[in-house]
Amino acid sequence: MKNLLVQKMKQAGFVLMMGMAFISCEKNPITLVLHNPIYPTGSQAVTYNAERVTDGSISDAKLYETVNTINNSGSITSTGTETLLQTWNSPSGDLSFTKPSGHGDNKLVTYRWVFTTPDQTKTFKVTYATRPYPVANIPAPVYVQGDPDDVFDLVFIPDTDVTSMNTFYTNCRGAIREAFFEEPHTQFWRRQYNFYINKEKGHATDYDHTETDGYHVAPSNNAYLSFAEGKVIMHQLDLRDYRMGSLFSTEMQNRGTIMHESGHAFYSLADEYSGGVHWQEEVLPNNWTTLAGAQAASTGYGSCKQSSDAVQIDDSGYHRLCVSNCQMGHYVSQTRPTGYDCPGQSRITYVVFDNASN
Repeated sequence: MKNLLVQKMKQAGFVLMMGMAFISCEKNPITLVLHNPIYPTGSQAVTYNAERVTDGSISDAKLYETVNTINNSGSITSTGTETLLQTWNSPSGDLSFTKPSGHGDNKLVTYRWVFTTPDQTKTFKVTYATRPYPVANIPAPVYVQGDPDDVFDLVFIPDTDVTSMNTFYTNCRGAIREAFFEEPHTQFWRRQYNFYINKEKGHATDYDHTETDGYHVAPSNNAYLSFAEGKVIMHQLDLRDYRMGSLFSTEMQNRGTIMHESGHAFYSLADEYSGGVHWQEEVLPNNWTTLAGAQAASTGYGSCKQSSDAVQIDDSGYHRLCVSNCQMGHYVSQTRPTGYDCPGQSRITYVVFDNASN
């Protein structure tokens, strides 16, 4: 099934070896839409931002909003009407709109940006909940774009060591903007992620002290989080972070660490450093069991990789093609994402399509 999917993607003209070639499908400007605060109370003002990350003109932009009311079972009890909040004609720079009065309690808010450019029309639709989310045991949606079955779902879980939930919420937004929407390849696939905030806390432990401290402790509502490919415990203490299944950890402020650990959880990317965990995936791996295998794979990445890029990962017996500062080449805390190299990009592209097709 996986090999068939790869074959179909190639037949459709998709270039796996250089995932960034997909950018040609989206004309400039590249825009990021995000709201602040990411998980507002019912009385907080909310600002909708549209940030330009590349050059290019916008003929006009429109921002719409719909506000629904939900009950403690998660059912919609009152359906709102989509309202046009503002129109911008031939705007320059970033765009923003602030709703000063808040939306009230027990609300699910959906906003929709529509950008008309000389080349195409782009629409971004995002749903978030106001705080506190009334549905017991279910994480609050704070940036939801697609069907959970078709996109990657990540749940932010506060650690028991978190002393300020407002700081935690700020770092949840930071992880979206400064990690997933910053790293070039996941930025391109930004529509393929849903984000949630969990009410119940978990507890992260240090990988180097699991013999004495045990392994990560999942939150009490973990059984309700099985839909998510990733569950990240965000903590304050300085720990060596690690993944166990879909559950992993990061310091709240470290954007590179969350990208490294989600590289394992979302895309099954292996470590590329000595002392890490290594394996070779059946389809589009980033570790190879033999030097010859890595050298042969290098031809699949066009000019990005040469056979001379294949090196052994110290004494692990595995080999890599990626540069040493690839996102999967670190285990130490990283404050900023370093970026996935070509093998990682191709793996991510493949998993995006595989996830959407299942």
